[in-house]
Amino acid sequence: MDWLVRRCTENLLISVTICFIAGASATSCFAHPLSEQPLILFIRPLLLVSAILALCLGRQIRPLSTLPFFFLIGFFHTHLALQPVSDPNHVAGIISGPAKVTLIGRILTMAENNGERTRFELDCESLLLHDNTQQSTFQPARGKVLLSVQGAIDPQFLPGKKIMVMATVDRIRNYQTPGAFNYLLQMATKSISCSGWVQSAKEILPVGEPSRSTWRDLPFLPEQVRQQTADFLDAHFDREVAGLYQALLIGSTVNISPQIIEAFKENGCFHVLSISGLHLSLLGLFSVALFTFLLKRSTWLLLHTHVPTLALVLTAPILLFYIFIAGFNIPAIRALATALLVLFAVVLRRQRSLIHLIAAAALIVLALTPLALFTASFQLSFAAVLAINLVYPRLPLFITQQERSVQEEHLLVKPLRFLQSMLYVSLAATAGTLPILLYHFNRFSLIGPVMNLAIEPLLCLWALPCGLLAIPLIPILPDLAHFFFQIGQPGILLTVWLAEAVAGLPYASIWTITPTVPEIALFFLILFLLLRPQKTIRQLALVLGLILLLAGSFTLSLWRPDNSRLLSINFLDVGQGTSTLVQLPDGTNILIDGGGYQTEQFDPGQSLIAPFLWRNRIWRLDDLIITHPHQDHYNGLSFVAAHFRPQRLIVNGEKGEEPSYGLLLDAIRMEGATIQTATAGDVLHQNHDLTLQCVGMNGLLGASTAWSTNDRSLVLRLHYGARSFLFPADIGIASEHRLLQHGDNFKSEVLLAPHHGSRSSVGEEFLAAVNPALVVVSAGQRSQGTLPSPEHLSQWRQKKILTLITAEAGTITCRTDGRLLRTNTFGGESYLFDESSREFVREK
Repeated sequence: MDWLVRRCTENLLISVTICFIAGASATSCFAHPLSEQPLILFIRPLLLVSAILALCLGRQIRPLSTLPFFFLIGFFHTHLALQPVSDPNHVAGIISGPAKVTLIGRILTMAENNGERTRFELDCESLLLHDNTQQSTFQPARGKVLLSVQGAIDPQFLPGKKIMVMATVDRIRNYQTPGAFNYLLQMATKSISCSGWVQSAKEILPVGEPSRSTWRDLPFLPEQVRQQTADFLDAHFDREVAGLYQALLIGSTVNISPQIIEAFKENGCFHVLSISGLHLSLLGLFSVALFTFLLKRSTWLLLHTHVPTLALVLTAPILLFYIFIAGFNIPAIRALATALLVLFAVVLRRQRSLIHLIAAAALIVLALTPLALFTASFQLSFAAVLAINLVYPRLPLFITQQERSVQEEHLLVKPLRFLQSMLYVSLAATAGTLPILLYHFNRFSLIGPVMNLAIEPLLCLWALPCGLLAIPLIPILPDLAHFFFQIGQPGILLTVWLAEAVAGLPYASIWTITPTVPEIALFFLILFLLLRPQKTIRQLALVLGLILLLAGSFTLSLWRPDNSRLLSINFLDVGQGTSTLVQLPDGTNILIDGGGYQTEQFDPGQSLIAPFLWRNRIWRLDDLIITHPHQDHYNGLSFVAAHFRPQRLIVNGEKGEEPSYGLLLDAIRMEGATIQTATAGDVLHQNHDLTLQCVGMNGLLGASTAWSTNDRSLVLRLHYGARSFLFPADIGIASEHRLLQHGDNFKSEVLLAPHHGSRSSVGEEFLAAVNPALVVVSAGQRSQGTLPSPEHLSQWRQKKILTLITAEAGTITCRTDGRLLRTNTFGGESYLFDESSREFVREK
């Protein structure tokens, strides 16, 4: 204990930062706004504790009594940032749902055009609602709105330009599925809470205003330089080269194809496509080495200055210029701070004090943007720098001068030592960020440390310097700028070739389940113990035991199925589509359908379904069921089938109208899965008092071709103990009648609404036969008001049937032991089934 207190006192800044982060992290335990959490309840106990500590602690360690206050500051500062917008004049305060509006404001950022649409941020000044029931004049409004428009916009609309635009604006929303990317949080770190769609570029008009002084336009200069650079690259190079140059120089990745992005991810080099601290550090080290070499040519400078420090001072403006053209935003500034810390440690040999500088940098960033703590970029950046700081003292870079002079007698020693050091740095960064990568992205690259040695120099020491030399020349000497860009072009082309060539190697990239917080903590404990010098046999045995414990915990669900006796059914929020995960009491995992909103950049399987499975510690699927071949039921299953390798695929036998369905079946068959066509009466799974049965529609419709693909859907009924669940897919009223004619027991406590609750389904006779206490509707946010049908919604509420829509409630989970049945929503609402009234009652 004395050792801990002494270390905390000696490293007070680190202790303060840890307390601040701990307080910020504690906000996840409090869901209510600050106004509902009286400050006095926190301040009084802390004042009392601090006073007691100040009186009891010795003079040297008395500063530790202030640590509870930094915990409190971190808590309230972050909690306040997490609260919804309360300003009535904020755009998010005026707009609560999709609304047609006219906005007047100033363009804040460069317009990013990916060839199909353009995106930019608008700082609102006033707003007009196109609603006769609302105010019909412009009203003051503030806040940022992320606008997208089809095609390109007029080149006159540069950052800083005041415009009027008509758009459909709504609050930014997340997919409410555990494990899915938190887009709302990412936008909140940029102070953006609303987004909008502009139907045509013609609906963007300039707004005349008196001439502005130059100094008022200075804040927009970085974005104007970014716009100028992007336009120049688009005009002179193909999309592949222009896209990578834009990613390196201005931090824009919209023109990089999904295939190239995937290749970089598989190689563990995706970070180089953003303004990261790692390649800023490489650029800085290259500049320092160049300046050092040049400065050492002067005897006077060697005698009168400290050349490494002078080289570092000369390098700083280069890095500042880089951050300037990158937009001078918070992520870029964080990358700059990270790079300067690494340069400080390496050049001045002050790696021992680097951890204090890291703590200071983290504290400053969190003070400016408290929500950054919860982002992957913040966590990865600082974890990488901390890991490098722990490993660097053991690298050949820090050997004594005497040892260095002996080694440098050999010409190859210096370059080999440099390569070894870079490899160690890459390995250290990988080790420090591995659990964070798995937590956020469920993926890491086995070849990443080696590929970084090849790709980083090509981009950061070849293409990037050429680009930085070219940018200032674009407005004055465009031909010379083009020449410098062309010099760097081979580096980019070679990088792409190398990334795509290696990406196809087996096991180049590994996908895993999401580690738990205790597993992450255990990993870092093992890493800490491994780095300790002079380890004893007992300590090595402890490390080995902890490694086995971690490996056993992480792979537990692979070799020991969960036998909790609970049936869990999860209706995922996948937008306009459906996907249901059924987890049986014996540990069997069954996925029913897997489709939703899809674009070239967004795959519901990779972005929603797979992360949910990994978050639930699922490595493999036992059964995959596709109720019918419509894309909103299967377009996310290619990724899911490839990474969860189901043992059996159950289909309705339809070939489908889209070629993609046949390709999906072929791919699943190639993975070794058994394909089964289910018919009414087939028992798909049975164990003790649980039965999963196909009750339609194969075998009930005859040979007639008049039935639609929807009407031919598989209908499944799951019975466990005294509870039942019905999954009718997309059948319509005609199929419902045919189903009722061939069966007499469809009564179920939970019904997944047929065809997303449309008017052409859920007839009164079918609803009476099922008699559900809960109807779950899987529908997207854009379908609100039509799915489920308002008539159905009104009818269900009159019958006191609890209705939960995934677009509103998010992912819905039902759990039962065969008698007790509880339903939970993503937002934390809980409902308990009451046997006597056959209704779900909300729990407090």
